[in-house]
Amino acid sequence: MNVKIINAWESQYDGMEQSKSFAPLTAPYLAALFPSDVNVTIHHEQIRPIDYDIDVDLIAITFLIANAYHAYEIADRFRNRGVKVIMGGFHASLLPEEVLKHADSVVIGEAENLFPIIINDLKRGALKSVYKSENIHNLENLPVPRYDLLEDDFVLTHSIQATRGCPYKCEFCSIISFNSGFRVRPIDEVIRDITCYEGRNYLQNKMVLFWDNNLTGNKQYAKELFRRMIPLKKRWFSQLSIDMVRDKELMRLAAESGCASVFLGIESFTQENLKNIRKYQNKIADYKKAIKAFHDFGIYVMAGIIIGFDEDTVESISKIPDIVQEVGIDMPFVSILTPNYGTGLYEIYSRENRIFTKDWSRYNAFNAVFHPKNISVEELHSSYLDIWQELHSVPKTITRVFKGIHKLWFWPFLWSLVENGYYSSQNVMGNYPFIGVNGKKDTAVNKY
Repeated sequence: MNVKIINAWESQYDGMEQSKSFAPLTAPYLAALFPSDVNVTIHHEQIRPIDYDIDVDLIAITFLIANAYHAYEIADRFRNRGVKVIMGGFHASLLPEEVLKHADSVVIGEAENLFPIIINDLKRGALKSVYKSENIHNLENLPVPRYDLLEDDFVLTHSIQATRGCPYKCEFCSIISFNSGFRVRPIDEVIRDITCYEGRNYLQNKMVLFWDNNLTGNKQYAKELFRRMIPLKKRWFSQLSIDMVRDKELMRLAAESGCASVFLGIESFTQENLKNIRKYQNKIADYKKAIKAFHDFGIYVMAGIIIGFDEDTVESISKIPDIVQEVGIDMPFVSILTPNYGTGLYEIYSRENRIFTKDWSRYNAFNAVFHPKNISVEELHSSYLDIWQELHSVPKTITRVFKGIHKLWFWPFLWSLVENGYYSSQNVMGNYPFIGVNGKKDTAVNKY
């Protein structure tokens, strides 16, 4: 039996976080769930186009919400050839009826407990339309991802996961609608996944990306994991919460275990916005001090910043580039607030009749899909593009990068140079790869 797992990708995301830098974890992990008598291959569409003429018994598609329509097109083309298609993930779990218009089968929830049943049914020619996970997995005895199946084009290929979910309940976050609570894997198995990997070169062997939503959500667990990682002499990256700086031992262990870079959900520089989305753990008055704490340990800080909250105005948004420089963020990632289906924010805005489109391709965090409170949709788009251009202007980029000479270790500084240099070069060339479908300012601003 031949199975291909496809990670769908759309051109609107080309360039986002340099799409070929890190290999996603989903496809190689799903591949590891199949039994040995199934021939599994994986395909990342951002690496190469799909061959629709391949000889395959089952296509399994994973996708982001903004890629849903494109994923449906992929599914339809294979089904027209008589190939069975199964789809899963966040969007499929929340809107299975929509997905089943384009798939033979949909997986609702986590797949670990369902895969043996799915494969057995497929072999018997009795694939069900819906497979629903009634229980969350305890994360024990998970297989090692099939790193051997990854395309050579990815720069870094060693992605792992130590935890699932997040202990916080932010209104705009999709995680809590899919992953209930916060769970951790056995540390022995995480260490196994780190040490069993063999990349093609020094960089791939050295660098590890934790594909976690909040790696330090359980601080005692994180401390023990970091202690175990110290002898491995790796360099690692992860998303985590800014409140970890309140625990000095945790910060020290993270640094000693090889933490090179963190992604922090800063979200907003207005405390009322954070209160409205229930992100109580962020204290704006502490941002500068917290980022300095990471720098004191030589750690590079990427920060997610969102605009379009109820307290935002054109004036407050225009101040963001200067605030970013002031608090010391090494690399800002700015996006437009997106009330994804299934989140608390989506429910709130739906009740208030503020969501004006359910065109999922616009739910990409770079186009407005709702009416902001204090500014118009057009002003939100224009403000987004204006601050993106200013943040990645040559003067601000040079300032950010060269501040890092004295505060970052070699690997974090190199990463800062590469990332900031990439986005600044795109800005200089007039390329805005994240904005709208065609990547043009007038498309994003005038489309709605």
